[in-house]
Amino acid sequence: MNIAICDDEILFTRELSSLLTHWAEKNDFSLTLYPYSNGDDLLTALRTIPVDLIFLDIIMPLLNGIDTAREIRSMGLTVPVIFLTSSREFALDSYDVKAFHYLLKPVNTLKLFSVMDDFFKTYHVPAETFVAHTADGFCSITLNDVDYLEAQNKQVLVCLSNGTTLKIRELFVKCEGVFTPEKGFFKCHRSYIVNLSHIKQFTRTMVTTGISSVPISRNNYSAFKDAYFSYMFDSNSG
Repeated sequence: MNIAICDDEILFTRELSSLLTHWAEKNDFSLTLYPYSNGDDLLTALRTIPVDLIFLDIIMPLLNGIDTAREIRSMGLTVPVIFLTSSREFALDSYDVKAFHYLLKPVNTLKLFSVMDDFFKTYHVPAETFVAHTADGFCSITLNDVDYLEAQNKQVLVCLSNGTTLKIRELFVKCEGVFTPEKGFFKCHRSYIVNLSHIKQFTRTMVTTGISSVPISRNNYSAFKDAYFSYMFDSNSG
């Protein structure tokens, strides 16, 4: 889940980020947070970064939260917005831009968690994605579409099931933290991470996914085999 936080108070942004991270861990969700200190930066980012929810402070210098939300709607974006403010006087304005909720500062933890629970129940959160840097900017990768990842020099090749290969400028170790065994992936070689659900066959030295094959290191074969059969058992029994 991708969440943007737009607030000119850095300390508050850190506190809110910590609370949201705690909520995500409590509910076993993967969460990526994008902090912005003003409305202009948020609007620029939304042109390239897909987000599922926006926390937006109302009282900010230059472009306030209400006007920022109006710009977001004028861009054709329907992403839910939760307004943040220390005053109730803007509550009516928040409904003009179809805000999902309105939270008073300082944010109460239980209230925040309740609102997040309501958000998750109300909106269908799309398939999990990973927003990665590219040479041209950013791209959003749906994890289920990935066959395997390959570390190559200072970039990572992301090979998709439709035959497309994306070149992303991310550290391979960061990808390891996203494409994890809990999400159906396994690092079968120091330079490869494979999607267990896309495997057609494997030997002691090679894994075949679709039309491609990637190597299995000798030291990883036993752990890979255990992970694969465990994943298949859990998938079929679930």
